[in-house]
Amino acid sequence: MSPPLKIPEPPRSQHQATLRLASLGLAAWLLFGAAPAQAGGMFFSARGARPLGRAGAFVAGADDLESIYYNPAGLAEVGGISMLGELGFFFERVRYQRADSGGNLLPAVRSDNQILPLPFIGVSWRPKRLLHERVTFALAAFTPYTAISRYTLDGPQRYSLVSLAGTAVLTGELAVAVRVTPFLYLGAGFQNLFANVSNTIVLSGCTSLNCAPEDPNFDSPTQVRATSAFTPSGNLGAQFVTKRVRVGVSFQLPQFLRARGTLRTRLPSDPQFDGAVVVGDRVDVAFDLPWVLRGGVELRPRPWVRIEAGADYEAWQIQDKFRFTPRGVYIDNIVGVGRYDLGPLELNRSLRGTVGANIGGEVELFGRRLTLRAGYRFESGAVPDRTLTVLTPDGDKHIVTAGASIRIWRLRLDAGYGHVFQADRTVTQSESYQLQPIRPPQPIPVGNGTYHVVRDVLSVAAEVRF
Repeated sequence: MSPPLKIPEPPRSQHQATLRLASLGLAAWLLFGAAPAQAGGMFFSARGARPLGRAGAFVAGADDLESIYYNPAGLAEVGGISMLGELGFFFERVRYQRADSGGNLLPAVRSDNQILPLPFIGVSWRPKRLLHERVTFALAAFTPYTAISRYTLDGPQRYSLVSLAGTAVLTGELAVAVRVTPFLYLGAGFQNLFANVSNTIVLSGCTSLNCAPEDPNFDSPTQVRATSAFTPSGNLGAQFVTKRVRVGVSFQLPQFLRARGTLRTRLPSDPQFDGAVVVGDRVDVAFDLPWVLRGGVELRPRPWVRIEAGADYEAWQIQDKFRFTPRGVYIDNIVGVGRYDLGPLELNRSLRGTVGANIGGEVELFGRRLTLRAGYRFESGAVPDRTLTVLTPDGDKHIVTAGASIRIWRLRLDAGYGHVFQADRTVTQSESYQLQPIRPPQPIPVGNGTYHVVRDVLSVAAEVRF
């Protein structure tokens, strides 16, 4: 049983139907505020030291273990045995100045981005006696490049997000690539997403009858922890290869995450919060991650020069809602009502698909012992103004990258860096509202204000081939 959550006793003059609405409102209070922050703008599109140096232009030219992410057909280029280990670091700085429900500018807050190493580890093998060395197998595990943001518990952003600390996502993939002909490579991978989502947010229990809409005495910090061990997906890819030109296309299947977890809520400090009791703490969380279509053309005017231009589409509109299903959770001892079981609930997200375009290349020097890279990428934002909050501070992005590799015998050492330029956004008509346990609620917007976001990405890797 979860710690009891006490809500104010409504005036006795209110109709019994108001209490029914209050019970449903409490469900939203518990569940919507604990939604996991996995949405557009939280996943950086270019990952991996070598591809990052090319701004993610690595679909047609994919030819090492990073192909397992960008285009599994590129694994056909990897001979013998190959091993790749990598660490990425994602730096995000958000400055947010909120305008409260009265239009007053509040003090600006800044995110404390928890910097964690984001790993990739993989191995590939091309059997010598299988189809005349035309088949390559690969196994890898990797994490998306994403920010783990934290803010102060009493900051003006608290109704949108306090902390994502404890969130972890890992994808495991088994892939195979085949050289169908000397010019055509095909690849496919089976994936499984492991996710542990932790989110803390502050909810409001203000009834509007005896308190101000943002009275901190009615704040209730709420945390959800949800885990999904099995979220299957996959990707497909193809490459058409000639001496001077390579064309590649790949398709990442969507992911339908279904997680189970627990809720924890701290009671508001106002003495009115006594009476009703919330029984149970289990909840199912459901949300979807997009399918992605990538394409690219790489030119090799000289054996030591490679230039690729590409484009992609990420179908973030698939994530239209967060869905929550309480499991045996109910509100008991409501005056004049008794017990109410909490049913399935939904939170509108209204994301939109994103379009990206990039160009990148590399030049090999000193007999391939040194490689230099550079690239540029544009990517549109997934979150419209009306649902923008610090939970997903997304927007149109311009990304400039650079990288280098050094080869020492069979060892290749890579480094890549990217800086993200994102225009400031000012929201004045937010439709992201404060979550309240009492109905009918006041539509208190919590997303209005100015967002300033800066991101940097660094990745280092080592590859060895035998």
